[in-house]
Amino acid sequence: MSKIRVVAAVAVLVVAGFAWVSAQGGGGSGALTGQDYGEIEMLYARYSQGSDFRDGELFVSAFSDDATIVRADGSSIQGMPALVAERKERNQGQSGDTGRRHRTGSYLITPTAEGATGRAYYVLLDVTKRPAATVATGYYDDVFVRTSNGWRIKHRTINRDMPTE
Repeated sequence: MSKIRVVAAVAVLVVAGFAWVSAQGGGGSGALTGQDYGEIEMLYARYSQGSDFRDGELFVSAFSDDATIVRADGSSIQGMPALVAERKERNQGQSGDTGRRHRTGSYLITPTAEGATGRAYYVLLDVTKRPAATVATGYYDDVFVRTSNGWRIKHRTINRDMPTE
């Protein structure tokens, strides 16, 4: 009877060990770990808080050096020098709270051979009004890459919800 218990305990340990190794990224190519998902979700926070608090450095830290942002109006910004210049122009030397809040959620992150893709909804609020007023809603379509500095957004398309009449 004790031999059966030992064999069962060893089997449980082997299965648990295999599950742990798989969760650490050893489960095959294209797999994302929990840490990967968390780091990618933090990119949304860097983008949003960098914009909301006029922190250009935080904002651009969400992007790869060769990143592209395609805005809802179809215009685009390409590459880190252009991203940095756009933030400086937008912030016009000001820093601190803009009175706006990006609320992002419903993250759908999918592993790809090159990294990952993602989609998340956003709501942009003006919190200088009471109650806070919705400025815009929509969703981001993103392509993420892993760089030597961690995960970054390589391509972001900003899609804005259009009112229906």
